Amino acid sequence: MHGRLKIKTTAEQAAEKQKEREEKKKLYLGGLTKAFEKRSSRSYDEEGLKLTAQLLTANPDAATLWNFRREILLNMKCDDDEAWTKLLNGELMMVESCLMKNPKSYGAWHHRCWIMQKFPSPPWNDELELCNRYLKLDERNFHCWDYRRFITTGSHQQPEDELKISKQLIERNLSNYSAWHYRSKLLPVVYPPSASTPHPIPVDILIKELKTVVEAVFTDPSDQSPWFFLRWLINRQEKYPRLMQVGYDDDDGGSLICVFSQPLSLKETPVLSINGEESPNIDWFAPNGETFSYVWVTKLNLPSSEDSSITLSRSGLEEKTVTVPAGSTHFVEWMTELGVCGEELSDLTRSTLEDVKENCVTLDELDPDNKWVLLTLVDILWALDARNYQDKIRSYLSQLEALDSLRANYYTDMKSKLAMETSLTKHRMKAEGGSTFKLNGSNLTRIPFSHLLACSVSVDLSHNEITSLNPLKNLVTCRELVLDSNKISDLSPLSGITSLCKLSIANNKIASFDQIMCLKNLCKLEVLDVSSNPICDDIDIESKIKELLPVVKSIKVT
Repeated sequence: MHGRLKIKTTAEQAAEKQKEREEKKKLYLGGLTKAFEKRSSRSYDEEGLKLTAQLLTANPDAATLWNFRREILLNMKCDDDEAWTKLLNGELMMVESCLMKNPKSYGAWHHRCWIMQKFPSPPWNDELELCNRYLKLDERNFHCWDYRRFITTGSHQQPEDELKISKQLIERNLSNYSAWHYRSKLLPVVYPPSASTPHPIPVDILIKELKTVVEAVFTDPSDQSPWFFLRWLINRQEKYPRLMQVGYDDDDGGSLICVFSQPLSLKETPVLSINGEESPNIDWFAPNGETFSYVWVTKLNLPSSEDSSITLSRSGLEEKTVTVPAGSTHFVEWMTELGVCGEELSDLTRSTLEDVKENCVTLDELDPDNKWVLLTLVDILWALDARNYQDKIRSYLSQLEALDSLRANYYTDMKSKLAMETSLTKHRMKAEGGSTFKLNGSNLTRIPFSHLLACSVSVDLSHNEITSLNPLKNLVTCRELVLDSNKISDLSPLSGITSLCKLSIANNKIASFDQIMCLKNLCKLEVLDVSSNPICDDIDIESKIKELLPVVKSIKVT
């Protein structure tokens, strides 16, 4: 009717929007074609800058256009610092218009870093303000956080100032995970810990931070951000490798075995002196064949008529000396405690962790089934005394398996780690000093700390849930290995344990004769038990094994 505004139908609106999109697409593709032609002809001019600016404002993620733009700028560079600075300032403005389109554009943030590196005198303070603006818009924009770290490094911004800013951001919003993470990176810089401590920061600062973050988790126990920071404070990690074990075995001409707390490369292996004289022709090798290994071995034939004093030294670390008694056929000495850095918690740290534990227990009562509370309790109890709190830790991990089913395998593996760690602690204190290790029926899904079994003569890991034997490649001196009632289907990792005399793998998943063939290099193997495996369905399996392994005196297949 006349005088009445015509309202467009949905179909008409959709048709108009489609037409508009087609026109934009045509213009964009046309501009893109022109930009590629200019680049192919090496035409670096103002028109190219204008053209790429229009295209990048529409789509900041076109990496090729950013590359072309950098080529243009480098070809337009002159000796006039003022003109060059003006050009770069204009470029910063163009990039900011792209960031308004997409604040998380990889290409735009990367280009901004490149620009700052080209300035005669970069405007660092202005860029810090830009970071502040963008972090107010989105405090978890990791591109902006990365750029902020780049700016603070280039501007020599004091880390103390950045630490204050991280605190301000956290006080503004306790859920700001990025600010908590940034704080974890700044604290060790502002307060560097001593080389011997396993804590990420000095104890006095650690205690202050613990008290602060506990207040944060009580404010909102469901917020995961402060929990991550709290767990970072609690978890301990040694900064340098320690010599954990030294072993000697006279088998096959004699071998010296060194076991470390962290993997080392060949060039990091120790220098060896025997009875005060340096041994220059020492060839170390890793039994697992890895470039970085916890265990390093060298062939060494010590005299049986007298004691041998062996000194091991590494650059920057304390010398260690062991004495192998005369006539020793097998010798093991633990060089340090099993715990992180081999150090006990200080009384003050222990007292603070006890307080944090009580707070977490209270939170667990107020907010049951909170995953973060349970995880933190696991970490705290582990740090305080994993052996004495073993049952409680396992209980919390079982709760976590039920609560967080997507990560159930992770918690199961943590139980395996706990079982191995506590068993090795007991093993460490035994008089035999590492000759026999036994851990049955503990539902092990993996074999952590296997390097600490390198000097064991007998290892029994039967009645568990083990599937992979790769960690056992380090069993240098093992004569007897019992792996009954697991879930093993691959025996190839055992092919390098040439000292093996007795192997029991009954009730596993060995289904192929090829797996038995992996054992043909075990020239000392005398006893083999493969009963209750699928391979035993072959009525000729015993004769096949005898033919393959003629040295074996006892074969059990039923």
